[in-house]
Amino acid sequence: MAIIAPNGSPLSVAVIGVRDMETSLAFYRDMIGLTIIADERWSGLAFEGLWHLPEGSKARAVFLADRDIPIGRILLLEFDAENRLEIRPDGTPRGVGLVNLNFYTPKIAEDADAFTHAGFELWSDPTSYDISAQAENPTELIFEGPDTVAINLVELSTTDKATRVGQMAAYVRELGYNEKGFTTVVTTAHSVNDMGKAVAFYQEVLHMGILIDEIFDQPVTNKFLRLPEDARTDIKFMQGNHMFGKVALSQPLNYDTVDLVANACAPNIGYIAQVFEVVDLATAIAACETLNVEVYSPPTTLIWPGLGERTGLIVRNPGSGALQTILQA
Repeated sequence: MAIIAPNGSPLSVAVIGVRDMETSLAFYRDMIGLTIIADERWSGLAFEGLWHLPEGSKARAVFLADRDIPIGRILLLEFDAENRLEIRPDGTPRGVGLVNLNFYTPKIAEDADAFTHAGFELWSDPTSYDISAQAENPTELIFEGPDTVAINLVELSTTDKATRVGQMAAYVRELGYNEKGFTTVVTTAHSVNDMGKAVAFYQEVLHMGILIDEIFDQPVTNKFLRLPEDARTDIKFMQGNHMFGKVALSQPLNYDTVDLVANACAPNIGYIAQVFEVVDLATAIAACETLNVEVYSPPTTLIWPGLGERTGLIVRNPGSGALQTILQA
């Protein structure tokens, strides 16, 4: 393709704490069509230190990907722990922290029926809307997925290659969909309380660029996002060196949201962390220091399920406090 993405590190892995592994696999493997790359027991001192877990902690770790695409993969962790908390409370459409996973589909109306029939709660009917004159119109659907994670399905309705959506549609048509008719994670939502600091992290540490920069305030978008009718939300899509693995940053401008970050950690249930791979870990660490980024877990070398032995650290995004894992590629 002639479509060139910016430089930088797209989302490599979304880390999800699960309530019941088989239930989550029935969704991500059997319905979304991702493939299990690794199914392991994760334990040890380095594992405990990385996730701030007590001695003797263990987890079943299942790593999933779409075909051989090294972007937008999912690591499901079922921790052997009692009293696990749910990260995103029921009925919370948006909160400060990591919120949802987006998958592309060419058949969103059919998907709406299938997921409704399977017992998932749709937020609304499939909805088409204009992002901007440069981006044009997708059709989207959001529903409550497993483990408090909102799932966003997107059909790329525009074919005009002069628009962002049209360019993406052309790329996906050439790549194709998996056997269930979906892609890997193409975008993931990260709601922040300081857009400037969040953008600085993705730009300076991960070298991502801004793909879309808009204010969402249309009643049609607010309805399918389950926001107040007059809500205004600052939206910035950050993109690395791939068309997938984007991060959709959002900051509420005239409404309140809950804070999900306090509970977004192991061994709880929900969206725990994002993982990015960088070509030079030392440079990324130096950029974190320049931005006064809080270190959650210092540089550690351990074997990651599905990835192998990697050195990396976990920091808190300065725009929200959400956990961001940075690994040496």
